[in-house]
Amino acid sequence: MSTVLSYCPNCGSPVQQQGGFCAHCGTKISASTVPTSQVPPGYYPPAPTPSPPVSTGPYKVAITVLLIIILFLGIGLYETSAGHFPFGNYRYQLANPPNSQSILPIHSHTTQRYTNQIWNACNGSPSLGCSMTANGWREGSVPDTFDYYVAFTSAVNVTVYFFTMGQFVQFSVCNGDVSCVSGSYDSIPATTNVAPYTLFTLGEGCADYLAIYVASGSGTMYPDVGVTQHPASTATGYCAQAGT
Repeated sequence: MSTVLSYCPNCGSPVQQQGGFCAHCGTKISASTVPTSQVPPGYYPPAPTPSPPVSTGPYKVAITVLLIIILFLGIGLYETSAGHFPFGNYRYQLANPPNSQSILPIHSHTTQRYTNQIWNACNGSPSLGCSMTANGWREGSVPDTFDYYVAFTSAVNVTVYFFTMGQFVQFSVCNGDVSCVSGSYDSIPATTNVAPYTLFTLGEGCADYLAIYVASGSGTMYPDVGVTQHPASTATGYCAQAGT
């Protein structure tokens, strides 16, 4: 059990009530003037010791890195949706691009007709045609051992490029920028009408070609594309150059 103490009302020193005077300051002591308490006068509980501040440095670094990642992802998404390759003008390089000796003049306005039609519609009736967009393109493979016949009418100018697989990678990585394509290639200049047919023959002995139809604007194209088998006795075009 705790002891109840008496204290001098003047200086706060412990006193004995029966003593009459404070032994410390001499103040007269009486029972009516001596306060009693379990806590000495002038004593105050110590203030709570504040906790040391938590270091936020690592959190700030982590948040900064996260914001940078989000920023770059946002830029990449915007560039991709805008039709650009994210983060710079990356160009895919070809170790052995087609040279001028591996292409041939295209036979234009031939009256000969293909034996097998391979493209005359896009997910619907031929009368609906194929929708084209500005600087968009449609591609199709040129079958190995076949002559490739091109004919179309269009509401907008369309250019047809005959690329090797490697050249098409360059073209697509650069989002349709022909300046990224290295080496030589055949093409049909921009037009709204190819008739009766333009003939591409380098696929007769090479399975490395694609036909890329590039529109200058938005509109509808009506294709009439076919092939006739005409195998070459040796490799042709880029296959001959590359030795495949």
